[in-house]
Amino acid sequence: MKPKVLLISPPFEHEEESVGKTKSIIKVLNIVPPLGIAYIAAVLERIGLEAKIVDCAMGISFESLFDKIRKESPDVVGLTVTTPAFIKAKKVATFIRENFPQTKILIGGAHVTALPKDTLATGLFDIGVVGEGELTVEQLFKNYKNKRFENLRDVSGIIYRDENGIHQNKDQAFVEDLDSLPLPARHLLAHPKFYRPTPASCRKVPYAVIMTSRGCPSKCTFCDRKIFGERCRMRSVANVFEEIEEVVSKYGVKEIRFFDDTFTLDKKRVYEICDEFKKRKLNLAWTCLTKTACIDGQLLKRMRQAGCWQVLYGFESGDDRVLKLLKKGNTVELNKRAVRLTKEAGLEVRGDFIVGTPGETWESLERTVRFAIDMDLDYAHFNKFIPFPGTELYQRLRQQEHSFDFSKSTILDHTQIHYVNEGMTKEEFSRFLDKANKRFYLRWRYILKRLFAIRTFHQLKGQINGFFAIFEI
Repeated sequence: MKPKVLLISPPFEHEEESVGKTKSIIKVLNIVPPLGIAYIAAVLERIGLEAKIVDCAMGISFESLFDKIRKESPDVVGLTVTTPAFIKAKKVATFIRENFPQTKILIGGAHVTALPKDTLATGLFDIGVVGEGELTVEQLFKNYKNKRFENLRDVSGIIYRDENGIHQNKDQAFVEDLDSLPLPARHLLAHPKFYRPTPASCRKVPYAVIMTSRGCPSKCTFCDRKIFGERCRMRSVANVFEEIEEVVSKYGVKEIRFFDDTFTLDKKRVYEICDEFKKRKLNLAWTCLTKTACIDGQLLKRMRQAGCWQVLYGFESGDDRVLKLLKKGNTVELNKRAVRLTKEAGLEVRGDFIVGTPGETWESLERTVRFAIDMDLDYAHFNKFIPFPGTELYQRLRQQEHSFDFSKSTILDHTQIHYVNEGMTKEEFSRFLDKANKRFYLRWRYILKRLFAIRTFHQLKGQINGFFAIFEI
């Protein structure tokens, strides 16, 4: 008999937990579809199994989730979690253990990939899927018989528990031909119109997130690349547009976010994508993320002609010494060049910064804020440093006997600080984060600029919500 499979992206419980005192920011949180479990569901469907997805970002509380689990009484539950969400996954697994002891519980995602033995040592999970999940999950379920997974020692890419302890198998090979994967099972998710992309990255709704490649060759010390690896693998242009055509025809999508780590790594391929937009007469708005070393003026202008309206760069810092410490591979001058070329092409510039990393000083932090203001970025995100497991900085700090508590979803809560540099206190750094956002966003020149840049009602609504979120800090 085929197993009943339920895939879960755990709930926030209360969104306030992730934002701290700034409640208005809830209205501008980036709530987008969980592509990871949508790909896993598609693989299960391809091998003849039926799966259901519960995306708790859609306002589903623990109570509602537990009701769904009772109703479904699944044979297998698969959870996908990041480190901040791990405590939520444990709560879900505890409920299942107590009420459905025969149900097998799988866990995948960034946390188990970074800390596989620690994850299984909780005793709450039967199997951890380490790394890229599609090939592993297909192998696993082909070995599911009589309400249990068999031959686990032969399945690559997992860590599992049995009566003899915890066992970790060899790594799974990466999917070399990404075109061989089925398109993510969006039909199992809420309609795109119900998701809420942050206003900083979206002009039109419905909105879809699409990944056209996997893997990042960069060496940034604050980033964990274990799931998709350090070698970039790319889908064919034809395969990418098969997915684009699907989200447009089935769901009426009007804007696309290309979620690749470095969308313009292969410039020739980007030109081909731009040409395909024109060939198919797809009047879509789109945005992307890339590195400042991987663009030029001609490419950016071509992207603009093809519908792109914004590029997100990971600038990370306005200080060359800090950029070198982060092994970012860029410089302040290279970042300035990227801003200039992007604006000259008629595109908006959204900048990500990571502040408070080891080696930061008050002077380097000030240079970062000044860079964002002086370069007149359209959006700037001053993200506090969190030493996530799996990163080089996490390993280094653990060797220095630092310990970290990830039991709260604190990414946007400036009162929850995981690490501070010498010469700073947590309270001082928290105040810096609040002031940095206010200094950038609450300028009359900036506010007027944003008002004149509004193109849609969705943008207007988002800008108003964003203003009150920053003002409340």
